Amino acid sequence: MIFVLVVSAAMAALTWLLGWWGVLLAAAIVGFVFHDLGGGGWRVGLSGALAWGALLAADALTGPFGVVSTTLGGVMRVPGFVLVLVTLAFPALLAWSAATVVAESRRLAGSRR
Repeated sequence: MIFVLVVSAAMAALTWLLGWWGVLLAAAIVGFVFHDLGGGGWRVGLSGALAWGALLAADALTGPFGVVSTTLGGVMRVPGFVLVLVTLAFPALLAWSAATVVAESRRLAGSRR
């Protein structure tokens, strides 16, 4: 659980600084370091979702989050909560795939030696 919290904090901080590329960078670093664990896999994906969930919660506390999600959901013809789920799925899938690809690439590069 500490692993997930630390990676989530790093992803949130990097997202704040670099945008969505921060998730990719953090996941690639974790995948490189923890290649023997398959890059962290689902835990890294969970970290991405938690990081963006924390950023969404911070925005919801300081702005009209409900109005925006309802209005945007109305324009896209989906309920507002679907937009939140898609928003959380994006960093989860991005982080999982980046960590897994980097870990597998490192493992394959090591097996060639």
